[in-house]
Amino acid sequence: MSDLLCFATIALAGFAQATLQLSFGGLILLYHASMGQHRRRKTRHLTTAYILGALVITLLAVSGIAFWISQFAGQALTLEMTLICVGIFLACAAIMWLLYYRRGKNTELWLPRSFSRFIARKAKTTDDTIEAFSLGTLSAFAEMPMSIALFFIAANCILTISAHLQVVAILAYLFVVALPTIALKFYVRTGNNVVTVQKWRVKNKMFMRFISSMSFMMLSAFILAFWVY
Repeated sequence: MSDLLCFATIALAGFAQATLQLSFGGLILLYHASMGQHRRRKTRHLTTAYILGALVITLLAVSGIAFWISQFAGQALTLEMTLICVGIFLACAAIMWLLYYRRGKNTELWLPRSFSRFIARKAKTTDDTIEAFSLGTLSAFAEMPMSIALFFIAANCILTISAHLQVVAILAYLFVVALPTIALKFYVRTGNNVVTVQKWRVKNKMFMRFISSMSFMMLSAFILAFWVY
């Protein structure tokens, strides 16, 4: 496969992961709680640590899967494994549209309530960069059921791409995944209120469901068109 095709696939996979809302919602809670307790500088440190925590888990997952593929799957995913990933993406598209959000005027996700309350409580009480980093890693772990197949596809593309571009491909994937949280940091840094973002999310929940679902469907169609047939 060409390097351009690999980068396109990585971008689509990263975009699909970026539409997941758990890490983003946790960051909004962290911002909202921290800005009421700490100076802006400390809030910036906490939110940066949170984002880095989520990205480190993504990096470790993609790197670990790439190592597994290279050692045990013959340098690339088999056709059968690729089709399994496509099936998972289609299932994720249905879940994002039908089940991802709870009913009501909120952005609460269909997670076990005890777990979602734990994340919300930790986001509101975190006042240390190590705790914020740990919360970021926890949010990335919690998204694994929806993102694990994305990691397999991204890892497969990274292995398929030219050797001198593999580091660039990894960084590109991490950048696309982090775009929503980076955009939120920039938005707040310029003097805007994070509450405005949350109000927009509640008002446009249907739109976010549509974008998330379509991102997984587009990735599935792209893989079938260019990697399978």
